[in-house]
Amino acid sequence: MIVRIFIVTFASVGAGLSYLTGFGKLMTLILLGFASLASAIIGVMLTAGGDSTRMMLPGYEKIAAWPYFFMALIMIGMVAVLFFYRSRQVVSEPVERRHFKYLIWGGLGFLGSLLLAGYCCFPAVEKQAGGWDSSHAWQVVSGTLVYLAGIWGSCYSFYLASRGSSEENPDMMRRFVLASFTFLQLDKLPLLITYLLIYSPESIEAFSYAGALALTSYIPVGLLLLKITLDLRENAP
Repeated sequence: MIVRIFIVTFASVGAGLSYLTGFGKLMTLILLGFASLASAIIGVMLTAGGDSTRMMLPGYEKIAAWPYFFMALIMIGMVAVLFFYRSRQVVSEPVERRHFKYLIWGGLGFLGSLLLAGYCCFPAVEKQAGGWDSSHAWQVVSGTLVYLAGIWGSCYSFYLASRGSSEENPDMMRRFVLASFTFLQLDKLPLLITYLLIYSPESIEAFSYAGALALTSYIPVGLLLLKITLDLRENAP
């Protein structure tokens, strides 16, 4: 466990420093590529099929694989945009206290979305022991949709925070937002929620597309990383 914590900490610090030191485009390429690769790997595992005794993704023979391959293609498309498109209109504002408030609200939004998804999609053991009814499917779907809405709102709040700049450092808040976002490993949250939903037999029984729906939260996360990276002065036309 200590080694895993060290690896995760090293990866998050490395990603944050990459954004702070001028390797924004490279780091965004790595993160978008990781999202695409992770989606494709899940699709391959679902295509291969399996049985409920496996430790990874038990019961995944009941889940359609095509949404995960589709998400992989979407992330590849974002990688293409990163190389072939440059922002023509960059909105910048004098950095103020409200930009840091946007940053805090964005982080709280991610945390709240995670807790809400956990409450709706993964009920307590006592409720599981009491059996499931048809309302559980709506609970999983509504929890996932509220989670998606929270991620979209949080990403927009992060984008508003990134607008802050100064004459001496035009990319001040852009780099700070990107570094904070990756240091806190928020870019990995969509994959975490997707894995937990697929891993949960109850959630899959209630709604087999729950994991795929949660994985679409990579779209606002990818758009956030893409937009802020393209707005960096080093990538300006």
